[in-house]
Amino acid sequence: MNRLAHVAQRSLFAALLLGSALLPGTGLSAQNCQPTIKQTTTFNRGWLCSTITYCYEVCNPAGCVLPIQKFCVDFPCGVDQLDAGSISSPPGWGGTVDAATNQVCWNAIVRASQIQPGQCKQGFCITTICNPRCIEGIQNATFWSERGVLIQNNVRTLFAFAGDHRNFLAGESSAQLGSTYLLRVTNAADPFSQDFVLASPFPLTTGINIQGFGLLLMDPVLILPLGPAPIGPDGRGLLPLPIPPQPTLSGATLVMQALTLSPSEPRLSNDKVVTLR
Repeated sequence: MNRLAHVAQRSLFAALLLGSALLPGTGLSAQNCQPTIKQTTTFNRGWLCSTITYCYEVCNPAGCVLPIQKFCVDFPCGVDQLDAGSISSPPGWGGTVDAATNQVCWNAIVRASQIQPGQCKQGFCITTICNPRCIEGIQNATFWSERGVLIQNNVRTLFAFAGDHRNFLAGESSAQLGSTYLLRVTNAADPFSQDFVLASPFPLTTGINIQGFGLLLMDPVLILPLGPAPIGPDGRGLLPLPIPPQPTLSGATLVMQALTLSPSEPRLSNDKVVTLR
């Protein structure tokens, strides 16, 4: 074998060894490309309309040689719970809601605004419709570089908290007599834990501040324990509540709050008011 052929053979062998560590369509290593995404969930209290705002901060590690040009966040609750017109982005980026995939995607529309290695960007936000039936827990995100080159998928969100709550209640605004009402509990900071749900027929409009626990929004004179709600791996759980078929209950209201049993920071959730019909 002549020297040129020998060098070519060694180069091919080296390329085969390295091939599994290269990003498809590039000669760039994916080993250090592990973007992170931090999620902030904020409850916006209103008299008749309360909403949730989800905001994200994306960081591209210094060891990744590829800039982030696009990322998409999964919304298992469904994008029908989102106000598509509320989407916001940092300068040089734009966002869209994809109903077919239940994702919200952000793209760098200005190349210079891509998230470079060693850089973080925040300001990617979207708000729900009034009184959403479901609140997201831990979400997954997928990241791409230019020309659709996949950087990483199924990246789970990390959490930061804003406002008064770290756990949340959601569900339908009314419950039929004789049916089973599904109360949705979200506690993304404590997957595999339990939240304890409390209820009262008497809501408090201003609430009572309980030091170390937050705002109690039900009359403490009559509080009924409804039971624990197991939290799943995605930070969400369901508590089925049988509604008695008694006609005298029609028109009555029930206010519920959940207490997270996390030893690090026990907190009361937002209130969920349900009218019996």
